[in-house]
Amino acid sequence: MSRNTYSEPRLFIGKKEILNFDSIKYKNSGGNRVSSLNIILSDPEIGDAALLGEEVVFYLNYGSIDSVPFFRGFIKEYTPTDTKVTVTAHDVLMFLAGKDTPPLVITDDSNYDGFTLSQMLQDYIERVVNKNKVRIGLDMINDTDPPVSLSGFRKTNIHPLKIIQQKIPKKISSISDIKSYRLIVRDDGVKSNICFVEEQDIDSSGIVFTVNDGIEKVKYKKRPDPNYYTTVVGKNVMEYQHNSLPIGITMGRLSKKKYDYPDEAREDAFMEATVAEEKKEITLTVNKGHYLEIGNVITIHTPEYPELIGKHRIMSKNVSVSGNGMKCNLKVSRESAFLSDYLEAEWYQVLSRVKAPT
Repeated sequence: MSRNTYSEPRLFIGKKEILNFDSIKYKNSGGNRVSSLNIILSDPEIGDAALLGEEVVFYLNYGSIDSVPFFRGFIKEYTPTDTKVTVTAHDVLMFLAGKDTPPLVITDDSNYDGFTLSQMLQDYIERVVNKNKVRIGLDMINDTDPPVSLSGFRKTNIHPLKIIQQKIPKKISSISDIKSYRLIVRDDGVKSNICFVEEQDIDSSGIVFTVNDGIEKVKYKKRPDPNYYTTVVGKNVMEYQHNSLPIGITMGRLSKKKYDYPDEAREDAFMEATVAEEKKEITLTVNKGHYLEIGNVITIHTPEYPELIGKHRIMSKNVSVSGNGMKCNLKVSRESAFLSDYLEAEWYQVLSRVKAPT
């Protein structure tokens, strides 16, 4: 994709616009993790500047002029050589995680009892991150629905972002549409704000991608489905086998570390295994959708790959810009589209008929 025809990206480090750069690579791995911008500059003199901690602002300007940056972050590290400088910037979630961020010690004497996730974040950001200046905007901070309470939560040496990753809820109104909340970064043109956003419904009318409209390349692989789960519940061992193991045992991972009842763990195992049946690792190289967010739903229509036709959710996104053009990769995951009947009374009847192996 020609950069000059479709995009005129602009890059700023500090207050200076960088007119010449070799490449820029944006990476958002999803999962409420820190996103990054890797920049290669051919001007070695920049390596003499005080770059650590400088703000980086990147406008993609794909198809039109952006009113807000595609990425805003701060330089975490840089490596100068005789011919180039490699710069790595992270978004503001870096201030909530990592070895350079003060961890929390949550004990019986010092804790967040009565706080929600957003209240914990606001407290930490105001006390630690924004102590000297505003690094993370709180204008858009909100709560999940329903709010997640941190009452009773105890942990030493844990970062706020790790708490979010452990406690952020899934909304399971249907096994065909298991949605998560995500902590995302949204720019207001001046600073990066954080807020919780619920993933789109699987029935949402997502952008359609075809080989003639949007898709340049398709790559996918199917791994063996998890079919065996085991965990300790109290003094008992819960084991769940999902099918007849035609290709042997493939161990699965449950979503929680602790369960109050064996049936609760078995229900979770059934749900995890059922959803995994339709999961594929799909990567699309596309020429549209650059501004879509993690968690957005898209529709893939590829008669050449009938097994991929349907709704998919964006799990991660990479965008790279160089002198040769621009490339966008979306990693998506197919959403399960069946078994929603089991959510009512029949759901528990099915579970009761599933027996753990002896």
